[in-house]
Amino acid sequence: MQFGVVLHVSASWADWGTLASIARKAEDLGYDSVLVSDHFLSPSGRPHALEAWTVLSALASCTSRIKLGTYVLCNQFRHPSLLAKAASTLDNISKGRLELAIGAGWFKDEHISFGFKWGKLSTRVERLRESIEIIKRLWTENNVYYEGKHFQLKNATLEPKPVQKPHPPVWVGGSSNDILRLIGEVGDGWIPVLPTPEQLWNCLLQVKGIMSGAGRDPESLRVAYGGSGCALIAETEELVAKLAEPLVRSSGKPISESPCIIGTPERCIEKVEQYHRAGAQRIVAGFYDFPSTRGLELFADSVIPLFK
Repeated sequence: MQFGVVLHVSASWADWGTLASIARKAEDLGYDSVLVSDHFLSPSGRPHALEAWTVLSALASCTSRIKLGTYVLCNQFRHPSLLAKAASTLDNISKGRLELAIGAGWFKDEHISFGFKWGKLSTRVERLRESIEIIKRLWTENNVYYEGKHFQLKNATLEPKPVQKPHPPVWVGGSSNDILRLIGEVGDGWIPVLPTPEQLWNCLLQVKGIMSGAGRDPESLRVAYGGSGCALIAETEELVAKLAEPLVRSSGKPISESPCIIGTPERCIEKVEQYHRAGAQRIVAGFYDFPSTRGLELFADSVIPLFK
């Protein structure tokens, strides 16, 4: 199992110094990756949000080992040629530490506020498919010609190519049927948002079936579980209940029904085991008590060693 940390760049506490400090602490504690979200607005509508690629590039210069990724980039915000160039540059700067995760976009208000194209889900998934195809071709080929419904390229060559060969992994976020088909046909990894273990297992079977039908190796798929605020760990049940009160109020569900990894170290170990049995190879979690690193540290000390 691998373990990553999700940093929500539109959180109220997410200034650059705090994000950098948490990323460096995660690297020191032995986490495998740090992933940043991609928003112009917070999901609550607050306009405080740092730009994902700028943050990720800066993190490359203040870390040395930890993988750098996204959870997840909105495909609507960037032309695929620009994203391919930025990603290849970051892979070079970080000496091969980039993991690109991308989705079709879900926050309509954000698009309308800032003038980005919206459209129905099927159209956004079409655009995402074309983007992934273009990005991978620019990373691996020269003189690329592409004639799609949404994007066209003529004799495009991207240099330098990424350090990772054949290219950095492309994870896809989401769980709709259209997204699952896209993952099975062109994705390298799947990163859904807070599925239950049963949902993860069932969708994974669907994706692997699509991969087999497309002539791809189902065992090559990388699978993660996670969310930007999905982990809460504390030493006692009493402290867990106290810390989880806001989460329980907002969700309307008791801790026992939450898909999040919540509880004492023993309970968190049980939840990680459930997701591991369901097919997750990686846990990527934003800790509910950020910007404190208490949960980050306790999880690293008490949970991660049992899965390494």
